[in-house]
Amino acid sequence: MENENSSLPAAESKRNPAASYLSGLGSASSRTTLGHCLNQIAKTLGQDGYESADWSKLKRCHWQKVQNELKLRGCCGATINLYLNAFKAVAREAWSIDQLPQTAYLKIRSIKSTQYERLPKGRSLSVTECRLLLEACADGSNQGARDKAIFAVMMGCGLRRAEIVQLQMQHWDCLSRSFQFVGKGNKERQVFLPKSFDKCIDDWLIVRGLQSGVFFPRMRPGASPNKFLFHHMLPSSIYKILSKRADFAGLGKIRPHDLRRTFATRMLEGGADVFLLQQAMGHSSAATTARYDYRSNDMRKKKCRSLLF
Repeated sequence: MENENSSLPAAESKRNPAASYLSGLGSASSRTTLGHCLNQIAKTLGQDGYESADWSKLKRCHWQKVQNELKLRGCCGATINLYLNAFKAVAREAWSIDQLPQTAYLKIRSIKSTQYERLPKGRSLSVTECRLLLEACADGSNQGARDKAIFAVMMGCGLRRAEIVQLQMQHWDCLSRSFQFVGKGNKERQVFLPKSFDKCIDDWLIVRGLQSGVFFPRMRPGASPNKFLFHHMLPSSIYKILSKRADFAGLGKIRPHDLRRTFATRMLEGGADVFLLQQAMGHSSAATTARYDYRSNDMRKKKCRSLLF
């Protein structure tokens, strides 16, 4: 029977499985998010943080304490499962470096995820809303040309904002009208620009130039983009730019991930199957991709609103 003590001892001077797991993640945002989860798990189990905890003493009963704490905080099923994934990942890492006994690891690995189903978050933009958003960038400035091209790539190729800011000129293939890059999860993929957005990119490249460097650089108002070709924007900058342009267009609140949802919806409306969309979006699971399908909600609304009694 497992030890009922739900606290976790402090780590001795040895390799830390949590730090090792985090260092192996390909995305900086993932390291930040999961590092926060592991810190909270360690604190729930009586430690100052993941670096000071002795993960070699991890047991299945520890998860029950963490889960109870998350429920008390009102966390949703998705958040609880995120913490569970971090919990399991550290257990796997501790086992792989011979710090955690196999029996303890197998018990932790068998913990089932929280079952839940919620309506999809965010929204998918209509064709008219997409046009208005792009028109809001047509102010004759260099930044306007850049912002319009950014939105075109996000809506037309489904890139995440963290992927947008990492794009380099070398990732662009003018002949195939595509970007080839390594995105989230260390996955390399090639995405193709819709023909309707060709002019957005061409107009931006006329302003930017064809020199090597960041494809969408950080810029100061009125300055030439050539001065900033090695200055990356922050992902948070995409949020601010989109909020500003959407407000000007009178579209209300739009989040960067809504443009990715818009891409998925247009692809499915165009007849693409979910597995083709999965590759285009860089998802590991088709189940994740299916959550980006906003067609059913729109169709259901249209049918229900047209019923006659």
